[in-house]
Amino acid sequence: GINAEYGDTLLGTEEERKQFYDPVRDEYFLNRNQVAFDSVLYYYQSNGQIYRPANIPEKVFSREIEYYRLFPSKPTDTIAPSAVRQNGFWKRFQLLLWLFLEKPQSSSGARIWASLNIIIILISVCNLISESMPVYRHNPEAERIFFSIDACCVSYFTIDILLRFCSSPSKRKFLKEVLNWFDLLAVLPFYVELLLGENSGTDGMMALRVLRLFRITRVLKLIRHSQQMMLMLLVLRNCFSELGILFCTWLMGALVFGTIMHYIEVDANSGFDSVLYACWWAAVTMTTVGYGDMTPKTNIGKAFGSMILFISMIYIALPMTLIVSKFNTALEDWKQQERTQIYYKKRANEQNQNMSGDEAMSPEVA
Repeated sequence: GINAEYGDTLLGTEEERKQFYDPVRDEYFLNRNQVAFDSVLYYYQSNGQIYRPANIPEKVFSREIEYYRLFPSKPTDTIAPSAVRQNGFWKRFQLLLWLFLEKPQSSSGARIWASLNIIIILISVCNLISESMPVYRHNPEAERIFFSIDACCVSYFTIDILLRFCSSPSKRKFLKEVLNWFDLLAVLPFYVELLLGENSGTDGMMALRVLRLFRITRVLKLIRHSQQMMLMLLVLRNCFSELGILFCTWLMGALVFGTIMHYIEVDANSGFDSVLYACWWAAVTMTTVGYGDMTPKTNIGKAFGSMILFISMIYIALPMTLIVSKFNTALEDWKQQERTQIYYKKRANEQNQNMSGDEAMSPEVA
């Protein structure tokens, strides 16, 4: 966080920073000079010291300092770029590495890395599907090929998650992210299987099979590469209470309707032998799935089943309207943020063109 002593600056308070926050990408977006922002970041890291990079004109730098409302801790508190390179090299490198790994739009290299990440994920998923085919089972040559491909993919995933952890500005926030735990679950089975080996007994083999199930979480790594999927996660995160209402509504309905149906059909030999079996029928009927493995045979049971089907469409639909409403709100906010970013990018390009024109027309001083 930023100390309270910088409350007069543009980024010094939470209220001021809120206008630049993008909830979909979970980042702050300021469409200003990127080179000058290194100095802004260093201002907060060095207790109010300001330096001007050598490759930025003084006129442009003054405008940026004025925009961010930065004031040096002393009137002469400016430092040379060499001191910044010595003191803030790691923090700057950490920030650049984080942007490279987490923000594909930050550079062309980051976009290449993100594209490579998607390709490796798809290769890994295809490898997982292929090795489950009966034609390749108990084939030593095929198993070696699948293992080699899996080892390469897991090595890449391991390097990726370690780099993202080391470069993360906040390790606590990194560990709180659900997607990061999915990334860990995607590589963990490989290393556990490597340590235990195949000669681990019957119980060990069952544990390995359970662990192998977690390899499918690799496909969830694709979520971080799609803004629309991230939007869906944001909506689900904000709808926990509504989802809880939906689950409780469904559960209570299944218990009530299932119990009633059990006592209606208990003597008809229709499969409703216990309340638990009848609750299973009520659950699939309420969700309009209707497997057909259990059907009422009595007239009263059929009439009651038809009533359940009609009531459940309303019973389940009411909580869903709250979730859909939140999704529409989040979608509109995301579209507005996209329009705002496009506007500021055009405005910044026009300002840069105007400044370049003014500098070209200004006379040189001998």
